[in-house]
Amino acid sequence: MRVALVLLVVFRVSFSSFSQLYVLKDHRPDSNLFAPMLFDSLPEMCDSFFTQLKKEDVNTIKSFVPTMRYLKTTFDTLSVEYTLDKVVIRQQRLLRSLQRQYLKVLKKAKKDKLKMRHLDHKKTDFDYGADEDGNRYCYVTVQCNKRKKEYELKYVAIQLNGMWFLGDELEFERIE
Repeated sequence: MRVALVLLVVFRVSFSSFSQLYVLKDHRPDSNLFAPMLFDSLPEMCDSFFTQLKKEDVNTIKSFVPTMRYLKTTFDTLSVEYTLDKVVIRQQRLLRSLQRQYLKVLKKAKKDKLKMRHLDHKKTDFDYGADEDGNRYCYVTVQCNKRKKEYELKYVAIQLNGMWFLGDELEFERIE
């Protein structure tokens, strides 16, 4: 009887320890605040970007810029024109360019005495296109307002391997 009880306890303990080892696939650690966000839907990406834009933090741009993983699979890194080093440089240039453009957006908002968090989203327009290699992009225009003042936020979104990212040409204008 004791032997059966001991075997039962050992059996339960051994199975309970294995059940604790389950690990999620593609798990991102919580410590990385600006981990890239992946969106397979452009409207979802645009809504998330508008929400982050209102926080007035230039580091939030990193979450919407394509990572090296997506750029490497888009460009043929075996070709002379797109070596791995050049892809790294392109990714860094894209990030720095978007950060500079975002700072200009914040400067325009400050000049107009506008706090971005007070903007209300009205409507988003999409103008889709594709380049000669079949890469999809979209000119996005977000119409927003604060009280009686109307504003337009414009940017280019790009699709890499089925996921949408912030591309370039981030602009913010007041509509008269």
